[in-house]
Amino acid sequence: FVVCFPALDVVSAFPLNSITLGNNLMGAFYGRRIHEVEKNRWIVSSFRMIASIPPIILGILVRKLGTITDYAGTTGFIITFCVPALLYLFSRRKALQNGFKMDTGYATFGSSGPFAIFLCAFGIAMFLFVSILVFQR
Repeated sequence: FVVCFPALDVVSAFPLNSITLGNNLMGAFYGRRIHEVEKNRWIVSSFRMIASIPPIILGILVRKLGTITDYAGTTGFIITFCVPALLYLFSRRKALQNGFKMDTGYATFGSSGPFAIFLCAFGIAMFLFVSILVFQR
């Protein structure tokens, strides 16, 4: 059972991830008009198919589960380190443009531009390092 768990976990999470990614892609594509088009079943289904078909095709072409998890695991560095840092930098810039206060009660040593840049650079470096290790095998 332990050997089959990753495959069963992916099978159960795939529909949820595809629906969420499809909805996010649709929101990014239509922007403020999202509420007009989200009632159109054809458009909603199209974006969900755009999100779900590429993983199915790649799953057919790559048969080893270990290879799939190796490549998928490398993206964890980007998601874990780069995305929060970039969200911090862009939200800080937007807050400055709108005249909001920068420091809150939740500010810590990690609430600085240089730390966010370091964190993003670290995530990219780790992504490249692990990708090189995976590709060399």
